[in-house]
Amino acid sequence: MDVQAGTRGLSCHGIVAEPGALRALRHRLLAWALASGIPEDRAHDIVLAGYEALANVADHAYPGEESGLVDLDAVCHPGSVQVVITDHGRWHPPDGADDPVSLRGRGLLLLQATADEADVRTGVDGTVVTLGWHLEP
Repeated sequence: MDVQAGTRGLSCHGIVAEPGALRALRHRLLAWALASGIPEDRAHDIVLAGYEALANVADHAYPGEESGLVDLDAVCHPGSVQVVITDHGRWHPPDGADDPVSLRGRGLLLLQATADEADVRTGVDGTVVTLGWHLEP
């Protein structure tokens, strides 16, 4: 695991995509956002969307007993924040995905509602989720 943090950027690579490690990463992201001077309400939006993307890694890239790694990179630019979450797995539909009354399948809606920009790209080498927020001057 490689973790580097500064007030302008956070880089966490090689994090095991399991609940305890993902919760710790969520807390690290919040601490970084607040230390970077991002307003608290915006920082919580960033953490909510970021954690949803991280949880999707565990559900879709490494389902069941399979485990894998996830990377998170966050950068605070003047006027904006960008968070990139990358897995190295293969997308799999979650159990119960074909259930018409399932409560699943809301992750992308949450990302789009919480972030100003949300882009999800899936390929043979994994999935990259890029989230962006505008910061008021």
